[in-house]
Amino acid sequence: MGVVHTLTICEYDKLYVRQHRNLQKKIISEKDAAYLQQIIIDNSPIFTFGNRCLVATKWVGVVALPDFTIEILPKIFDETSVEKSRDVLVRMLLVSHLSTNIRQMPASLAMKKHSLMEMLIETFLDKLQTYVDSGLQHDYKKVSQNIKKVKGKILFNQHINKNAWNPTHFYCRYSSYQEDNELNQFFKTCLLCMADATNDAQNRKKIDELLPAFHYVSTLSREEALALNIEFTPINIRAEEPHKYGNMFLENIYATLNAGDTKIYSMLFDMNLLYETFIYRAALTALGNRVTYQRKAGYVVSRNADEKKFICMRPDLTIKTDSGEEIIVDTKWKVPNKFAKESDVYQMNAYSTSSSRVSKVILLYPHLDSTEKFVGNYTFLIGKDHARTLEIKTIDITKVLSWNNFLKELKNTIN
Repeated sequence: MGVVHTLTICEYDKLYVRQHRNLQKKIISEKDAAYLQQIIIDNSPIFTFGNRCLVATKWVGVVALPDFTIEILPKIFDETSVEKSRDVLVRMLLVSHLSTNIRQMPASLAMKKHSLMEMLIETFLDKLQTYVDSGLQHDYKKVSQNIKKVKGKILFNQHINKNAWNPTHFYCRYSSYQEDNELNQFFKTCLLCMADATNDAQNRKKIDELLPAFHYVSTLSREEALALNIEFTPINIRAEEPHKYGNMFLENIYATLNAGDTKIYSMLFDMNLLYETFIYRAALTALGNRVTYQRKAGYVVSRNADEKKFICMRPDLTIKTDSGEEIIVDTKWKVPNKFAKESDVYQMNAYSTSSSRVSKVILLYPHLDSTEKFVGNYTFLIGKDHARTLEIKTIDITKVLSWNNFLKELKNTIN
């Protein structure tokens, strides 16, 4: 397999559409554009039409076209290096989707892989190799089968139906200690999906080496694998880490069929939701169980006839203070031009009146020079009689590369 080229862009960047491709100038071919236009997630296109161009939207991640890969990084990191942007994004993803204790993939991967998807696949394969080397998990499973000797107990009704004229067999139900269980079925599904999605020769080779270990394991669809409710105990805890990486892959991999029946794979994340989830997980680590996520904060209106309530308010974060008051934090992954968006301020005004316990509300933007100019404290002029404060603050996401310092800054920002 030849070298797979990667075109790196940011959110809301333009890809110019011409007859012939020139990746160095961010020019894609008309055929490439046709592929990209077919990728739709949650009824929303990944790229929108422009004047002889396609414009990236709110999604970040990777789109693997047949002969090159497009990597989309957050716009907020436009001023830093591609390597640092990718590292920050990876850590945000790991904290948001896996665990605050897993904040980086093995350091060697960043040097070898230039695609978020390939980095995730290789990390999963490395973790799975450790699991396979220690032996696949075996579980006892009830099996009903027509066999030549009695094993377990005879199911007489089935035995009579099947063996009335065949005295050499017995229909029995017994326990079999086997590797064909839900955990291994999940891993086999991951391997098969990754085999289709990867464009990396080393990853493909590693998958080919691991698949024979799961030869006697049943194959599930991606949807069936994600629906499994796998619980980890001291017996199978060694498989928990590869399961987390595999689950992250399956949850976020998308496949789109183009006109030639070739699957275009993409691993994409909504940057607004990622920022919101990341800040919550980080705040939970910094402040403990005082933090709740999208807690009901009352309703906006009720109908006079029957007092039925409508429009439930769910702020991103609600933080209880030592005095019993509440701080509401709403995350916004955007870069306003002159001031916070009107609808965002109206929303925060509603939050500030949702309860007498709310002491202040915070709009939390990512740190940029352009956002710093309107950071400060403001007073709402409409609503309840008592003065209510809106604080507009920012947080430097690039500091996640120094996790403890980031947690300290986040705690200070909120408090």
